Amino acid sequence: MKLCIKIINKRKFGNNFSMKMTYFPVSNGVMCKNEVREALAVISEDGTRSLWSEESKLKLIYWHFPFARGLQCFFMGIIALFKAQFWADKIKKKKKDFTILFSLLSAVLGVIFAGLVLGYLPGKLGYFLIGADSSTLLRNFIIAFFKVVLFAVFLIALKAFPVMREFFRFNRASDLVSIYGENCRGKYKNGMCEPLNFLNFLVFTFFLDIFVITFIGISLGFVLNFLVNLAIFLLMPMVAYEILWLIDKSGWSYLKSLCFVTSFFVTMRPSLTHVETVLTAQTEMNFLLSQKERGYMKDDGRKPFSVVYAEVKNKLNKVADKSDVDWIIATVLGKNRAEVKLVESVSEKEYKDIMRATNRRANGESVDNIFGYTEFFGLRFDVNKKVLTPRMETEILVEQVLRFAGKKTKILDVGTGSGAIAVSIAKNSEAVVSALDISKSALQTAQSNAKKNGVKVEFIESNLFNNLKRRKKYDIIVSNPPYIPTKDLPKLDVNVRECDPKIALDGGEDGLLFYREITAGAVKHLKSGGMLFYEVGKGQIGHVKKIMKENGFKDIKIVKDYNKIERVIYGKL
Repeated sequence: MKLCIKIINKRKFGNNFSMKMTYFPVSNGVMCKNEVREALAVISEDGTRSLWSEESKLKLIYWHFPFARGLQCFFMGIIALFKAQFWADKIKKKKKDFTILFSLLSAVLGVIFAGLVLGYLPGKLGYFLIGADSSTLLRNFIIAFFKVVLFAVFLIALKAFPVMREFFRFNRASDLVSIYGENCRGKYKNGMCEPLNFLNFLVFTFFLDIFVITFIGISLGFVLNFLVNLAIFLLMPMVAYEILWLIDKSGWSYLKSLCFVTSFFVTMRPSLTHVETVLTAQTEMNFLLSQKERGYMKDDGRKPFSVVYAEVKNKLNKVADKSDVDWIIATVLGKNRAEVKLVESVSEKEYKDIMRATNRRANGESVDNIFGYTEFFGLRFDVNKKVLTPRMETEILVEQVLRFAGKKTKILDVGTGSGAIAVSIAKNSEAVVSALDISKSALQTAQSNAKKNGVKVEFIESNLFNNLKRRKKYDIIVSNPPYIPTKDLPKLDVNVRECDPKIALDGGEDGLLFYREITAGAVKHLKSGGMLFYEVGKGQIGHVKKIMKENGFKDIKIVKDYNKIERVIYGKL
């Protein structure tokens, strides 16, 4: 039997009145459902995940009304369980599938069990222990107690069947996802269900039904007995739901711990596979809710995008942030990151390309080096192992320079590398931009980037200012020099250490070598009143400020980056 998960868009269906997402586990997956949409994620024996989504035909009508919502939840959930299994069978496309036959046979056996074991045996035990002449209420209580105990034994016995164990594992995984979202990985302890977990609610309802119907024990003839018992059967889901709702809303842990009694029967420790399958269905529901124009997913032989997205996110969970997930998929598909969420499915070739890039990123290689280019200041730059990949923080340096870059302003970028700073300034101002670097291969990359972005920049091969004419003066000199102390290079992330050139990282013994040399050289090549701009490493701002002051710079300003780290410093000569 395969594993199937049905998900509904909401954190859990009862912790507020509007149902946003609920999870209905079945034997080989989970269905996720909200008021208007539903998505099913299925995993096969070989580990392949499939996805199915459609408009929900089960509308929530009385979700705001106490008691009515419990009855609606009861029947809606049962229908959802059968529907999810039916979907799973369609996704698997089996020509000969005996799942439905097996389900019907199980239902028949369940009725026989209920009639013989839960009906006949407890009654005989009650009359044997209490006697026919004793109190009717006491005898009925004893019989009801035995029925509940036997039902509990029956539920425990279900865990002996592999298909039911998977069912309960998916139920627990659904609960973890509903509570922790994408941060649920690793939180796989058995634990107990949330009070309003659907299976917990279902079992609690049946316990109440069995006990109350037996305890009342009416004897009004077959027809009246049937009608009264039916009324009790319909009343118990309403009562059970409101009790669990109050426990959930109370916030009192000792009350929630009471749910352990029933949740014990419907939970088992899930694996990462169970959790990831639930997350796949949740991802699809999130896309359906956030992108109204998104089409529903049918099994057409292509890889569902939500399956691919969840798989990439799982592989990169501990080594990269979410932006890398979007970047990898968008790059392979030739789309921007805003468009990629509208994708419904990918071809087998696209899937293989995505996973190939994902595995490289998971092994520590940067996205920029995987694809050979990166985005910086809204522009595209080719990068390679001969140049430092520009960082997002460096955009702040460019922004500050542009504040002072007027028409015909002469600007020099020292140590240009990929040319990101020089090209971005030239693209966004009318300044006359020059750039120098000691590396010929870096200058070739920078020249190519300038051409591709349609800007004119003068590139100079030079070790700092050595090849500049003595009388060459600039209005602004800007630099993002190497600033990592030599002793700290081995501590760098493997992605940086192996993919970026050492010459662009090593800042000497204290990391300040190039600040001293560039500042001293800038004094000779800046016009009177000219400005010097630097990007600096964390904790270096004080030292660089001192170097600038010692060389005659004043009106020194400091700018923090997105993480509130003092990142940019500039001053006037």
